[in-house]
Amino acid sequence: MAETMRAALDDGTGQYIVQDVPMPEMFEGSAMIRIRQTGICGSDLHVTTSRTEAQTLPSGHEVAGEIVEIPKGDHDLQVGDRVAIEMIGGGRACMSCHFCSYGQWRHCLNMAVDTGGGFAQYMTRRPAGLFKIPDSMDWTDAALVEPMAVSVHGFRFGQMEPNSVVGVVGSATIGLSSIACARAFGARTVIASARHPHQAEAAKKMGADIVVGSEPGEFEAACRDASGGIGADFVVESVGGHQSESFTQAITATRTQGTMLYLGGVKIPMEFDLFDPILREVRIQSANCYGVKDGRHDYAVAVELLESGDIPYRDIVTHQVELEDIQDGFDAAWDKTSGSIKVHVNI
Repeated sequence: MAETMRAALDDGTGQYIVQDVPMPEMFEGSAMIRIRQTGICGSDLHVTTSRTEAQTLPSGHEVAGEIVEIPKGDHDLQVGDRVAIEMIGGGRACMSCHFCSYGQWRHCLNMAVDTGGGFAQYMTRRPAGLFKIPDSMDWTDAALVEPMAVSVHGFRFGQMEPNSVVGVVGSATIGLSSIACARAFGARTVIASARHPHQAEAAKKMGADIVVGSEPGEFEAACRDASGGIGADFVVESVGGHQSESFTQAITATRTQGTMLYLGGVKIPMEFDLFDPILREVRIQSANCYGVKDGRHDYAVAVELLESGDIPYRDIVTHQVELEDIQDGFDAAWDKTSGSIKVHVNI
């Protein structure tokens, strides 16, 4: 195998430069994966605004690829298998600490060193983080397993009840997978907000019954109207970023003794009045990444949902670029006037 590979690294100014870098380190128990497709996540965009030094390892965590080297062990994987890669938790987890003992690999206390992500030709991760995809799914589907698994985890961990009225703030990648999960898990009514017309169209395709804009109070009013005036049973905040209005919006739209699921990730310190949700006993449930619940990993559930063909999630991939043109992909992902929802990089 070659000693170097092509990879895209942020030069510290938010510009991705594709260059030759050393092959990723083969750490103990790791497999080598030839990356085929990687999605650009909203978090990949946000981090470029705060990064001040050039990257030394490639990022990118919505990854699909083919196993080219696999260690022996207790797994059913082999060279040539096509996999969605859970690279943040299971792909680096020790499998023996307190959190690993019950499948919460994201919180492993003894993570293996990070050897780099999906904006490159190769990656190394442990077999526990590799999930086979069926022949009916192509690389585009496989690279969407990660963002689908984020919402799967949130809805399972947050314990959404069937027949709930569900609200989703935002209709970008995670908002759209949340709409799909709400439908798959038995929501009675789904209300979503969308900032851009193409996002609103995607929200309807994904199963939202009611889609409103992003004007102040519009989403909250729609949730009350759809619930007999009490607010939604289960509300997802999927926006995050460098603002906090969406967090307050989600709390306000949640009924008394309902659940607000916090998925978006606000990147700035936030002042927030907790008195109202305390009085109304609103459950604020944070959720991050994925894990095992009821004996099944969120990735396995996400693969099953995508394989079913019932969810047109692949339609959110509006742009695809080659690795050598990755900056064009980041530019399109930033510019929503381009019609972008999800941009994938072909490796």
